Amino acid sequence: MTELRSDARRNLERVLDAATAAFAASGPDVSIDEIARAAGVGHGTVFRRFPTKDDLMYAVIERHVAQMCAIAEEALEADDPGQAFFDFAHQAAELAMSTPGLHKCVIHCGEKPRGAELDELGRKVVARAQRAGAVRSDLEPAEVGPLIRAALLAAPSGQWRLYLDVVLDGLRA
Repeated sequence: MTELRSDARRNLERVLDAATAAFAASGPDVSIDEIARAAGVGHGTVFRRFPTKDDLMYAVIERHVAQMCAIAEEALEADDPGQAFFDFAHQAAELAMSTPGLHKCVIHCGEKPRGAELDELGRKVVARAQRAGAVRSDLEPAEVGPLIRAALLAAPSGQWRLYLDVVLDGLRA
């Protein structure tokens, strides 16, 4: 019985890893068969755990947002609040921009699991950096995330780092 649970857990991780890679590259149009093949499992294995493709997409998005939440939580524990904010912005942008298809999946699903939690953690990281005098205080913490996202979305292919750096420079106190 324990062996089956371990095997099932391993299969689940393989499915989620394959789905993350597939959705990140192709967005919501990737097929379950492609994901199952990439994971080395049968079509039925995927559907037993995720009855619909949207369920699988939701699980991948939730996993992705959990990674971003962990980055924000680390930033909140860092000794230098200003550097922690700028590091968080770079790390979160790197994660988001390395998985462009996931944004399409979020739009397809209509919501981002744990999105409110991530937004709140981001606001706390910004507010902490503002209190330390590292980030402009004439902006509300809730305004900073949309500014960064707008720069990332507006950047021409391959230039998101430049756009991010320009916005971050403009946020410095």
